[in-house]
Amino acid sequence: MANVVRLGIAGLGTVAQGVLNILQHNHAIILARSGVDLRVTRVASRAAKRDVDLLGATFSTQLDTLYNSDDVDIVVELIGGETTARDLIEASLAANKPVVTANKAVVANFGNQLLASNQHVALKFEAAVAGAIPILQAIQQGLVANRFEHVVGIINGTCNYILTAMQQSGTAFDVALSAAQELGYAEADPTFDVEGIDAAHKLAILLALAYDTQFNFDDIYIEGISKISPADIIYAQELGYCIKHVGIARRSAGSDDDNDGVIEARVHPVLLPEHQLLANVNDVANAILIKSDAAGHTLFSGPGAGGAATASAVLSDVVNVAQDLLRGGEGPTTQNRAPVTIVPIAQVRSPHYLRIPTQDQPGVFAAVAQALSNHEISIEAAIQKQPSSVDEIVDIVILTGIATDAAIQAALGEVQQLPQMAGEIARIRVETLE
Repeated sequence: MANVVRLGIAGLGTVAQGVLNILQHNHAIILARSGVDLRVTRVASRAAKRDVDLLGATFSTQLDTLYNSDDVDIVVELIGGETTARDLIEASLAANKPVVTANKAVVANFGNQLLASNQHVALKFEAAVAGAIPILQAIQQGLVANRFEHVVGIINGTCNYILTAMQQSGTAFDVALSAAQELGYAEADPTFDVEGIDAAHKLAILLALAYDTQFNFDDIYIEGISKISPADIIYAQELGYCIKHVGIARRSAGSDDDNDGVIEARVHPVLLPEHQLLANVNDVANAILIKSDAAGHTLFSGPGAGGAATASAVLSDVVNVAQDLLRGGEGPTTQNRAPVTIVPIAQVRSPHYLRIPTQDQPGVFAAVAQALSNHEISIEAAIQKQPSSVDEIVDIVILTGIATDAAIQAALGEVQQLPQMAGEIARIRVETLE
């Protein structure tokens, strides 16, 4: 019994059932590899589920039984939401119970307060980012000797599925979204996914760990994919690019070897070169590309959601915490993390893709080019299609040189006022990830 570590699980949803299932079938493997004998002693949820094997655990509808009981060594928070989950984590830490959670929203929004509340008790959250991919362990352990240049990820499977469907079948956004909902890849209300909020929660966690800073969800720039059209997909392909929705954390130009200075932290669609590794990650898969000074480019890819995949990451944290407990200590969750300045999106510099719908009139391209030139924006490539015979509307598609977001916005404001304009301009940032 010396190597037994007892778990109290909060929740009986998909992930919690995944944890119970893995423990039921792979208990011997976990014990042999880690030396830890994991036992589930308590489960707390709003209601019991008769078809779920609790592995002999005591069931309760009261969450406080997890942190107030002497037969629980680690609390595993899998109830989701924010308020109740945060209260449970906070109370467990106050009771000196280490916590493992998959709750990205709680960590992104309240991680600073939770980590500061009891720095001698572990709070682990590998499963909060990218499902089964052990990306947080890679940053904190496998790549611990490295200085990170950028961490860029496809970290929302719903967005990736929709964009993949739009690319492969030419469907519109709303059609691809409906398919994702029918397959269970998107919620009935998909706002958190398709508008980038879910990805921003995850980026806030990646940012904090990669750059040794505080969690800073509020300052992350967020943009979703609902305005991406099939035309944008087609034009991107003609130019040799693929559209993906990514989270980007990057050292800005003002950083040096002694001080990270300011950090770019943004979530939005991008054009990626078709040969780029992330451009070839499709459907609901997640992937994170890290560039560091010693290891260079490393890519981590795998299932970013699902009960079994997320449960795998949960149990990875559970085993690590359990091993610390068996060694006689829990180990601190984090050092004191200093705040970092996130560069405003207006100051971020990158090339841009522009799709400008215009009337088919002489001189329109020259007028657009002049407006861009007025703001010192160069044109690197362009496509100008012949107008349809029906409406005589033509798309001018431009890849710009590197420019600040502020300059692009100012130039597009000028272009939008041209009398030849025939609709709203589409703008997508371009990333090469070199």
